[in-house]
Amino acid sequence: MNAWRIYMKKGFVQLLIGFSFIAFCKNTHATTYYFSSTAGNDLYTSLEARNPQTPWKSIDKLNSFFKNLNSGDSVLFKRGDVFNGSIVVSKSGAVFAPICFGAYGNGTQPQITTLKPITGWAMVKSGVYEAPCTAGSTMLLMNGKQQAMGRYPNKGYLTFQNHDGNTSITDNQLPATSNWSSGEVVIRKNRWIIDRNKIVSQTGSTINYEPGNTTYPPTNKYGYFIQDNLKTLDVLGEWYFDKQRNKMMVFFGNRNPDKFTVTTNTADYLVDIHKFQYLTFNDIAFTGAGKNAFNIIQSRSIVIKNCKIDLTGADAVFANYSPLLTVSNCVINHSLSGGINMDAGCVNSIVRENEILNTGLLPGMGKSNSGTYEGITSFGDNTKIEQNRIDSVGYNGIYFGGNASTVKNNHITYFCLTKDDGAGIYIGDWSKTVNKKVISNIILHGVGNSEGTPYTQSLQAEGIYIDDNSESVTINNNTVSRCANNGIKVHNAKGVSIANNTVFDNGVQLRMEQDHYIATSSLIRNNSVKNNTFFSKSDMQPVAKFSTHLDDIKAFGQIDSNFYNKNHPNSIKAATVKNGKHVNSSYSLSSWKASSGKDHSSVEARNGNILFEYNASGKAKTVILKQPYVDVHQNVYVDKVVIGSYSSVLLIASAEPVIKHGNAYTAISKQKIESFKWRD
Repeated sequence: MNAWRIYMKKGFVQLLIGFSFIAFCKNTHATTYYFSSTAGNDLYTSLEARNPQTPWKSIDKLNSFFKNLNSGDSVLFKRGDVFNGSIVVSKSGAVFAPICFGAYGNGTQPQITTLKPITGWAMVKSGVYEAPCTAGSTMLLMNGKQQAMGRYPNKGYLTFQNHDGNTSITDNQLPATSNWSSGEVVIRKNRWIIDRNKIVSQTGSTINYEPGNTTYPPTNKYGYFIQDNLKTLDVLGEWYFDKQRNKMMVFFGNRNPDKFTVTTNTADYLVDIHKFQYLTFNDIAFTGAGKNAFNIIQSRSIVIKNCKIDLTGADAVFANYSPLLTVSNCVINHSLSGGINMDAGCVNSIVRENEILNTGLLPGMGKSNSGTYEGITSFGDNTKIEQNRIDSVGYNGIYFGGNASTVKNNHITYFCLTKDDGAGIYIGDWSKTVNKKVISNIILHGVGNSEGTPYTQSLQAEGIYIDDNSESVTINNNTVSRCANNGIKVHNAKGVSIANNTVFDNGVQLRMEQDHYIATSSLIRNNSVKNNTFFSKSDMQPVAKFSTHLDDIKAFGQIDSNFYNKNHPNSIKAATVKNGKHVNSSYSLSSWKASSGKDHSSVEARNGNILFEYNASGKAKTVILKQPYVDVHQNVYVDKVVIGSYSSVLLIASAEPVIKHGNAYTAISKQKIESFKWRD
């Protein structure tokens, strides 16, 4: 009986959701049009296509009919069907009557794709085969997996010693006979930039290239490699597209090409929207865009929800000057450059409850410049980025700006995998914005990648990074752990409030660095760092580091009422310049208080076995304890601890026996009796 009730309740909810979608997308004069790639026929009339028994068949038919759609109309694709092509929008919906795209029938989500198989392989030289290919071919898949273009060397980077502006690099070890006169040179120009530049010629050991739309000059002793050239093909799956001959060339070695399913994209976009508004896409799978799955330009009130977006050659969602954009409850996977990319014109947008996975993991396959290889990039005012899960990203998990924008309740893990000097959440104001908030996020495993840099032992991945010229930022109630470099880093920023955060087991827990990196850099001023827990797991991890090109740490702002652990007697570091000389100092908490005038009410917590647990969900989580623990506030936990949503606990094993008196627990030591408040 209970099972039957559950079944009926579940069915009712699904029915209610279906009715809600139809009601939202329909008005009294709205029409629904049906599409099926397996049972449809484009010769049916528009009246017949309103019946799911006589649907239209193709995306081409939808595009030719699009201008005849009216506000509130719905276009439904049959579940389980695959539709090849790109939706080109040519009509807007209305404020309370958007044009809606969704699904009907049973089975998996309908799939819209531009991927088509490549066949007819012929060997052209040892291990290399070619086949006719008239598609756009900016991406190639082998057995469903994205493949990197052929490259030299196959792994890592070569090193250049000199450069000339942004037009050439010189590698003294590069033979003049290499003759790299075509293809692309992929240059790691600094820690955070991997650019792709078209090769013009090779002169001796110098590679000359077109700067294109990239503005960053190379940095001597950094790295590069060559791709998009037939001579690079020597590893299974490496590919090169000959645009002049319309031939796809792939290295198969001694394997039979016909044993592999090889596909490539036939169009750049899956949904192309230019200057249209009030459109909703719900419950559809989008796969295999050569560039962007959704290409949204100067449009308004576009909603993408409950969709799967997979295997894109650039960004899953790219939006330019498109306000009121909503992306929610989507699964975004395998984007070569970015998950969701919204510029400053995308104001009042919402990015909520999405999973963004495996983004920007192939160096040289993402876009050039900054703001690439990222999970979410957003610069619009009043944007909300909430409850997203971002896992495995090449650079920043979230890079955001915009006045009054909020990043809240996100779970970000494994980032800076391809390039670094980035963060789980990165804020860098190259134009002034204020009142930005970073609240209750869980940020774990900032890895860093030093390949192609001269500093191979340096991994520059921060948890939360407030960079040059940022101001008016609130960092509150976040959990940051296991980042290679710093947990929270403030770099040439001002007016930053950092409070109630748990920062544990990072290279450094708190970093405040003022170096006047560029002429317009701010001084670190008017900051507040209070009521945070800064805990190092080993004595190799300072709890805090402060540095300045002046002698002005006292002017950094208020730093007080924090909780530190004392793994090491001199775990607070400071670097200043006094009378023209660099001075490096190490402090215990007590000597730091005396020297800096900071942290007067801060305390050191006891040492012991540490239990760190986090909760990256919207519901409370109960952790069963095997022994009594004490938190930094001296509360005792026995049997269990309850962790609130998007928060964490950092507990230290109790060194003394614990006995219970009524509702209170007491820890007894040989020297004194300490009474602690009871916590469940």
